[in-house]
Amino acid sequence: MVDSLLMDLGAVCRQLLPILGAVALIYLCVVLKRLSGMLVQITAMIKGLDPAVKSVNDSLDKVQAPLDTVVKYSHTLDEVHDKTVDSVQKMAESASDGVEKVKEYVAGKLQDMDKYDDVKPYEPGDEGE
Repeated sequence: MVDSLLMDLGAVCRQLLPILGAVALIYLCVVLKRLSGMLVQITAMIKGLDPAVKSVNDSLDKVQAPLDTVVKYSHTLDEVHDKTVDSVQKMAESASDGVEKVKEYVAGKLQDMDKYDDVKPYEPGDEGE
């Protein structure tokens, strides 16, 4: 009984297998057809974007020259800033040196004046002495 059941199932499977294969092929064809349609739509969408991409590229080309100018001015301003900083530092050093020289001069004059400390300062009314 089991043998006859297996034999009958084998016969049914032999008849169903080609039918199921045909159904699977039809399903695969439907999927490929839909995939093909989707690829055509995507291609059309991408071709529709070509003018937008071209417009963006043209705009970028137009903007590139002003950007180059801005970069050039930026470098020039950096150089001016560096030169200004150097000049201010040199000026500060020069002023510092000048202050040191004035300090030394005043200190020297004060030392010269210290020599005359024993001399009595002039006061009004001392003219006859």
